[in-house]
Amino acid sequence: MSAAAILDLGKIPSKVNPELQSERNCSSLTPYISEITAIVDGGRNNTEKRRQIERILFKDPLFRDCAIDSVYKPREELYARGVERSVRLFALKEEYNWTDEEFGIAVYVINHQYSLGLHTVMFIPALERLSTEQQKAKWLHLARNYQIIGTYAQTELGHGTNLQGLETIATYDATTEEFILNTPTVTSIKWWPGALGKSVNYAIILATLIIDGKKHGMHPFLTPLRSTEDHKPLPGVKVGDIGPKLTFNTVDNGYLILNNVRIPRENMLMKNAQVSREGHFTSRGPSKANYSAMILVRVTIVNWCSVILSNSSTITVRYSAVRRQSTLDSSEKESKILDYQTQQYKVFPSLATAYALFFVSKTLKNRYLKTYAEIMKGNFKNLPEIHCQSAGMKAMSAEMTVELLEISRQACGGHGYLAASALGDVVASAKALVTVEGENTVLYLQVARYLMKRFAAAVSGERLSGSTEYLCMDPIKYTCPINSPGDCMNVSLLCQVYRFRAYRMISKAARMLQRDIEGGKKQHEAMNDNLVQLVRAARAHLLYCMMVDYKEGMNQLQISVPVSKALNNLLVFFTVFNIVKNAGDFLETESIGLPQMEWLKETEVKMLAEIRPDAVSLVDAFDIHDNTHGSVLGCYDGNVYERMLKSTQNEPLNQSDVHYSFHQHLKPFLQRNNTSKL
Repeated sequence: MSAAAILDLGKIPSKVNPELQSERNCSSLTPYISEITAIVDGGRNNTEKRRQIERILFKDPLFRDCAIDSVYKPREELYARGVERSVRLFALKEEYNWTDEEFGIAVYVINHQYSLGLHTVMFIPALERLSTEQQKAKWLHLARNYQIIGTYAQTELGHGTNLQGLETIATYDATTEEFILNTPTVTSIKWWPGALGKSVNYAIILATLIIDGKKHGMHPFLTPLRSTEDHKPLPGVKVGDIGPKLTFNTVDNGYLILNNVRIPRENMLMKNAQVSREGHFTSRGPSKANYSAMILVRVTIVNWCSVILSNSSTITVRYSAVRRQSTLDSSEKESKILDYQTQQYKVFPSLATAYALFFVSKTLKNRYLKTYAEIMKGNFKNLPEIHCQSAGMKAMSAEMTVELLEISRQACGGHGYLAASALGDVVASAKALVTVEGENTVLYLQVARYLMKRFAAAVSGERLSGSTEYLCMDPIKYTCPINSPGDCMNVSLLCQVYRFRAYRMISKAARMLQRDIEGGKKQHEAMNDNLVQLVRAARAHLLYCMMVDYKEGMNQLQISVPVSKALNNLLVFFTVFNIVKNAGDFLETESIGLPQMEWLKETEVKMLAEIRPDAVSLVDAFDIHDNTHGSVLGCYDGNVYERMLKSTQNEPLNQSDVHYSFHQHLKPFLQRNNTSKL
């Protein structure tokens, strides 16, 4: 290549990088990629629908340049662009008559780079789930037609996951038939709700209901915050932005202070509880029914984790197939870093987990929809189960995702630290999932409390169902089902190992609690003294459930032999990888012995070699548009270095040969003692 060609920073080769093309040519899975894409999209029609939406969006620079904006634009401009994208998305939804599902695809396509997501993710679902039919008739069409824009205001400055500790109050005034909303302390100020700072004019506010001095628990109140004429805050409302975050700065997360804000009685969303004109309180079903919108978001987060890992895996696998560094054989040219076993061990867990969480999220979503349908009919029997599953899977998925993303970033070496790689933004964005909609440790403990209740029921002879059915097992009858190295490839046998490990860790936690209580400790003291073991028990249960859901999701597929082989390789690797990773627990609980652990470690390494030939095809199957992942390292054409060079044209510092700071500061300093020219 000539020096002149190298200096042409704006030119990207029209052909696919030969390094990446050779990967596709050599993979037996390549002819079947569209089959996997259809699975991920939920059908070939959905794939074409997504691609059509991509064509609509990416012909517009407003959407095409999302990744560039996130790197190079200042925060205020990022927010303004986010609002502009939101309005444009809403207009396109109306223009093309997109369904809610199709609108969700559009949001995915632009990688959530818009400002008003809470309106569709939580505000509208909360209205649908928490309102009476009369309230739906009044409010839903206004929200769906964007005549009002809303958010969901639950978290406070001093309280997040502990919903019972929220301090915002709504006091009923029977003389005027109004609720009076107040944030009476500093810690009661609403803090974090998305789009609250500058965008929305309504919020569903979670507050403690007080009638005649008596508290009646947390309830949702639809509250106008800003004028629909000039958008100024209404009397008694002080609202603003909380400031820059690690990422997601297109969104104006806000704070809200309420001072004697009055709303009509009808603005309490009364699907699950009612207050009469006279101030009589009645409830229908358990209080957790008011959290149905939050449960839905937790279910959705599991899918988000899958999507995030799909994006990062696409970037790291493609980059690793192009990047050459050092040699495996000194007589050959430098080796692709994807050929190093250590690189595979960094990259393939993320790839396998992306597929695992896809199947897990799909199963969890179906389980939620079934339970929600039951709740709408007044049947709350399975609410505790779905609350446990959604909380736990959200926590475990987020924890896995954050850990794997940082490893993926490191797997791209120094270039992974470049903002234009998009990996830094992905890592920072995913870290929010650890605390959003419930801090992970607290959610694990909610799962643990549920497990302790179910274990006690099993011990008392009750027959269990759902995810805890196995707690009725007789542990004495267990023998390790792994009798040969070949058994390590049998996921059904491995699930038995996961199940027994979960049982033993749950029973251990229960015994420790019982020992401490019988020893004279109060229940809350016993709980606090065993929190670490309780979290371990919850993780063990959730990992077992995850394996079962992944395996069952795979079993339901009707697919070709090459696709089945490739996806099964990922399933086996994911299952074995997580046993080896948690080897101490599996050995301590005698779920497996030392010989089995050695076989599993050998299988884990063996599976790396099995996955390697199809790695690029497996990420190609996600069919993620280059403008969606927004990384110079992970584009379909593999022209990594040319794209890195081109990205420098977007850097504001490069818009002039000499920066103004040279003349203002550096030049005077350099010439401070000069009396003659050099």
